[in-house]
Amino acid sequence: MRNISFHPKLAAFIDILANLAMFWGLFRLGSWQGLVIWFVIRTVLWVFFIRLVYYPKELSRLRHFVSLLFFNTGVLLSLIFMEWGRALDLTIVIYVIFSGLSFWLLPTRSEPGAINFVAKPYRRWLWLMDVFGLSLLWSSLYAGSSFQLINFNYFWLGLILVSLITSVISYWWWREYGAENNDRLWQSAIVCFFIFLELSFVLWLWPTGFLVNGLIMVWFWYIFWLLVRFNLSKEGINWRKQNYFLAINSVLFVIFLFLVKWK
Repeated sequence: MRNISFHPKLAAFIDILANLAMFWGLFRLGSWQGLVIWFVIRTVLWVFFIRLVYYPKELSRLRHFVSLLFFNTGVLLSLIFMEWGRALDLTIVIYVIFSGLSFWLLPTRSEPGAINFVAKPYRRWLWLMDVFGLSLLWSSLYAGSSFQLINFNYFWLGLILVSLITSVISYWWWREYGAENNDRLWQSAIVCFFIFLELSFVLWLWPTGFLVNGLIMVWFWYIFWLLVRFNLSKEGINWRKQNYFLAINSVLFVIFLFLVKWK
């Protein structure tokens, strides 16, 4: 196995074909056991690709796999509840393309110049996969409550679990962007957990749909994560720049609330 190596571009092409084939089979399944088998097969294929595709020593196979696995989990859970045709089509298109491009962006050589050139877009692509997966994970939890598939006690456990996952992802990506592993970082992760646990309960009381709730959670999380990332850096937060950023997002959020469908 060590003597066999897939070119990243070849792995990306095969991965897209595998995604198309997997989705063709997914909509012909008639039981939850079939969904579990679908999930396991897709995961095994990714393990196979990651094991055989060339990775420079500067890039982590494990981090790539964790992003793919989390992305796959979010998409699978959302497909169980998703009804809106356009949202479903968009989710499928993103799923088919995103994982393939994560392989496409891998460098084909280990020269310092090549690594520096591709490391940022590759890392940002994994970041987008985690953001998308996190949004769908929140949406799926709210959907389970909306369709009364989860009683209140289990829903609270779900809020705690997904808030914890949100905190872990925040910690992971703060580390990826150079934050030191110190008390401030751990305190930021703990604050993240409690903020989004409380926010998730508040959104549960809102008369909005589960997809909207998932989007709002990730929207607020991204702003929080970005501000904390700057705060953890040596330079700190440049409030002059961030005030514009916060003002623009506030205006967009108000517009968004007028556009979404309320129950």
